[in-house]
Parts: sequence; C-alpha cells; structure tokens
Amino acid sequence: MTLLKSSFIKNYKDKVKKVSPNVLEDAVHHAFYLTDKYGIAKISLAISEASIKYNLDEDVLRNTINDVDFIIENLGKQKGV
Repeated sequence: MTLLKSSFIKNYKDKVKKVSPNVLEDAVHHAFYLTDKYGIAKISLAISEASIKYNLDEDVLRNTINDVDFIIENLGKQKGV
C-alpha cells in the first residue's frame, strides 16, 4: 500500500480539514507573528509551524492567508472598524 492511499493518512487529513473559524484565525495570526520574527524570506517556515501548532492542513492555512476577503475582514477587526 502506498503512503498516499493509506487510510491513516486519509483519516488524518479529514480530521485536520475540520477547522473552526477561531482556530483558523489564530493560526493565521500566529503565522504572521512568526513571519515578523523570522523575516519574510522564511514565510513558508512560519506557515508550516503555525499549521503544526494549530493542527491544520498547511494548504488550508495558505489558502486562507491568500484569501483577500479574509484579510480585509481581519484588518477591519484589528483596527476596530
């Protein structure tokens, strides 16, 4: 059985994909914090570490960070709008 067809991997990915919005928001903020700490050159490392800390699929976290609507919504929250 290949690693990609493993039921363990499938089950783990399914578990990781079930994300509450608050956890996802916290993970994004943590990724940005780590990016500030490590520098922009290590943004991939920051996203990877944040996904591990919050038990998220790294692709889900990357897509959320790249989602313009999510960023605009959170900038408004951060500024108190």
